[in-house]
Amino acid sequence: HNIHKATNFTNYTVFSIWDTYKALHPLMNIINPSKNIDFIYSFLAHYEQSVHNILPVWSHHGNENWCMIGYHAVSVLADAIVKGLNVDTNKCLEAMVKSSNLSYYDNTDIYIQKGYVPLENSYYSASLTLEYSYDDWAIYNAALKCGKINIANKYKSRALNYENTFDKSIGFARPLDKDGNFKEDFNTLSTHGQGFIEGNSWNYSFYVPHNVDHLIEIMGGDIIFISRLDSIFTMRLDEAHFAETEDITSSGIMGNYVHGNEPSQHIPYLYAWTSQPWKSQKQIRKIMNEMYKNNIDGLCGNDDCGQMSAWYIFSAMGFY
Repeated sequence: HNIHKATNFTNYTVFSIWDTYKALHPLMNIINPSKNIDFIYSFLAHYEQSVHNILPVWSHHGNENWCMIGYHAVSVLADAIVKGLNVDTNKCLEAMVKSSNLSYYDNTDIYIQKGYVPLENSYYSASLTLEYSYDDWAIYNAALKCGKINIANKYKSRALNYENTFDKSIGFARPLDKDGNFKEDFNTLSTHGQGFIEGNSWNYSFYVPHNVDHLIEIMGGDIIFISRLDSIFTMRLDEAHFAETEDITSSGIMGNYVHGNEPSQHIPYLYAWTSQPWKSQKQIRKIMNEMYKNNIDGLCGNDDCGQMSAWYIFSAMGFY
């Protein structure tokens, strides 16, 4: 609630970063990079002015509201760095490292210690582990680009933590307890009490966007991976599994694929890593036709500060 003066940039707020790091900010880097640079310097101002000395998690009216999970601002900064935008790369990397090591932020300390977040520590422990792992990969790439090899090596190792939350006997992500045992009475379809946030294990098990080839191996190889992708778009998901989940209604669901919320939105593109890449084209076209309408309720979910729309724009252009 203090007053600050922005010098040499326009300050912005209201950053739904858990949503927008996936498509909105990457799109801005292409169609309006100067505005995204302002966004990034707004992130850095938040970092310098926050008592926590970290990048924003969900910047809301100039304050932090801690909504959702991960330290996904690092992904936005990393994308700008690797695309060569005119930003202070050293300051960005410094902020990224500090944001990923704040011990009291959402079990970051135990994630670093164990390589996963135990279910006793967080209701959505498996989601945390998977999303932190991706963010660490983003820091790894930014550090490489900046020539900081020691930092890169550290985060390369952290980026592999997603492996710890996969039960290879079933090929699904599954939360672990503090002793390293997988959760018993596990339901891969339910979004409640299973270690995930706003998504079930079926959707989150595809969330290894930084190492899809290895994800295919974990799930049992190309044919099994394709079969599971096919299934997620055609199986029936009972409404009881998502009835109490925010932003998810039947209008945004195709089988068990949930387009109306963000954790799933990369899934149709995963066929591109398989021997049947044309299935991405089929599913993406279907999603565009059925889940985006020229009506007052034309979006099948919350636009989340532009993420749903940015997904459509990328897909209409033919890539994501």
